Amino acid sequence: MASNRHLGRIVALQTLYEYEFRQQANDPQAVPREILARNLERYESIIGDRAFVDTLVAGVIETQAALDAHLQPIAPEWPLDQIARVDRNISVSYTHLTLPTSD
Repeated sequence: MASNRHLGRIVALQTLYEYEFRQQANDPQAVPREILARNLERYESIIGDRAFVDTLVAGVIETQAALDAHLQPIAPEWPLDQIARVDRNISVSYTHLTLPTSD
């Protein structure tokens, strides 16, 4: 079984992927908090640090434009809207690395 935070990052990635997919499909019901809550239900007893996952998802969504601005120059011949969703959501990793530590 994945570690608590590792599993949390997986759930965050799943949430962001679904949110972006539904947003691009013009789904008015695409609400990140609701998607995250549903995705966390399955692992309720395993993921103890739900705040970490929530902060990760919220951090990516809130800073998406800035994250995109950092990513675009790295691959100028690949517009971000042409990159696969799962690859585009590497912003999860970037956000995780830039979060303040609670240690």
